[in-house]
Amino acid sequence: MAKRHGAGSNTKSADVNLYGITPVQQCLLHKSRNCRQVFVKEGKPSERLKQIIQLAKKNQVLMQEASTHKLGSLANTRLHQGVVAICDELNTLDLASYLDAVDHQPKQLIVAFDQLEDPQNVGAIIRTAAFLGASAILTIQDHTAPLNATVSKASAGALEYFPIIQVGNLSETLVRLKKEAFEVFGASSDDSVDYQEVDIPDRSVLIMGNEGQGLRNLTQKRCDQLIHISGNQSTESLNVSAASAILIQHFVQHIFH
Repeated sequence: MAKRHGAGSNTKSADVNLYGITPVQQCLLHKSRNCRQVFVKEGKPSERLKQIIQLAKKNQVLMQEASTHKLGSLANTRLHQGVVAICDELNTLDLASYLDAVDHQPKQLIVAFDQLEDPQNVGAIIRTAAFLGASAILTIQDHTAPLNATVSKASAGALEYFPIIQVGNLSETLVRLKKEAFEVFGASSDDSVDYQEVDIPDRSVLIMGNEGQGLRNLTQKRCDQLIHISGNQSTESLNVSAASAILIQHFVQHIFH
């Protein structure tokens, strides 16, 4: 799995207040962000909070107890589970460093986002991709949900360790990936075929589009094949997170098993 630290990573330094036991724990374990301070709720800590306290001390991160009210203010939610970490933005990979890292790994599934805007969807898909065994997430820097605390919580902390490639231009990136022997599949209802009818090569990119507009026209033109999930015609199409889970599982089964 490609690492996000050192040469080739996109390192950023704006404040992000991570919250929740799993996101903070994964951040401290994998050092995917520069963590500067950890606040834990006052009183006797739970076993899981004790683990976070030990990790913070091991990483020489400043620790401080805080009231439930202060934790809620820092996290901007009551769902903080008694811990908030003050961190920099996520360290992401650029495409070149990722390709270098996986040069000798012929089997790859990259799940790409084309302007996904809902952080809950982004987090859920990252969690699914990590759990099912995809290789990486590819996202664009603008017009997409920022990789913030909400996404980390929705991903159950997977954002903090799963390879995230961040690029400026999706269309150009897809052209580059094709040169690296990747075949590009776009999830779309426009002039597409059932996902179960396509042959899936060992190096694949699966693109999921915007919640309302789907894939952009130029993105569709860059795809080798457009695919859809057939279902009950009287029912509205699946949420992008649910559709991603079905498609990722299918691609992973064909590529890695």
